[in-house]
Amino acid sequence: MRRSKIYGITGSVLIVGLLILLLFLLVMPGQKEPEDEGIMVSFGEVDMGSGKTETPTEQPTVKPVTPPPATTKPEKQEVLTQNDNSLAIAEQKKKDKKEKEALERQRLEEIRIANEKKQAQQEAIDKANAMNGLFGNNNSAGSGTTSGDSRQGNPAGSGNSGGNSWSLNGRSLNGTLVTPSYDNNVEGKVTVNIRVDENGNVIGATIGSPTTISDAATRNAATSAAKRTRFSSGNGVSTGSITYNFKLR
Repeated sequence: MRRSKIYGITGSVLIVGLLILLLFLLVMPGQKEPEDEGIMVSFGEVDMGSGKTETPTEQPTVKPVTPPPATTKPEKQEVLTQNDNSLAIAEQKKKDKKEKEALERQRLEEIRIANEKKQAQQEAIDKANAMNGLFGNNNSAGSGTTSGDSRQGNPAGSGNSGGNSWSLNGRSLNGTLVTPSYDNNVEGKVTVNIRVDENGNVIGATIGSPTTISDAATRNAATSAAKRTRFSSGNGVSTGSITYNFKLR
């Protein structure tokens, strides 16, 4: 190869290399300039986004931001207040219910006591009437007793018949006392309280006092005989008694 060609190629390579080096020095630094003009992102440690600076003395003072008052606490207090009101209302309802029940029990107790008093008064009146009739203490005119078998009516309201006695306010006996039929070998007396209607019929007969015989058959015989006895007529219902004397056979 000729030296002229070698020199030509070498010169061309050198020129190209110089051009490339020139371009690298001129063009490449110019492409880096936009990086300097880019947006700078600061990852600061405060809420205002200003990070640490190289000169601490020039760092601005940032006041702490006070967070707004929480609203959850009043809501919680309101809920608690509603719950407290509900509990108070429930307790008041229970209290009112107990008071109503207590008043109802008191009312029923008062009614029961009043009924017992009325019943006791009625029993006392019936007993007094029976005792008045037994001893001849009545408001009818006249007084006195008969002896023996009194077959005629006694206007005084008491008498004896067949060994038994009777007493009835304002009435007299029609005929004789019906004698009880009994088979038991007993001795004593049975008093039967009677109620007689306006026609003289015995409409009620119960065991009264004094009665010394506890035998049920004898008592039933006495009440049965009393119901078959007849008295004179009168106004309304009269109360009295018949006393049967049982002797050993």
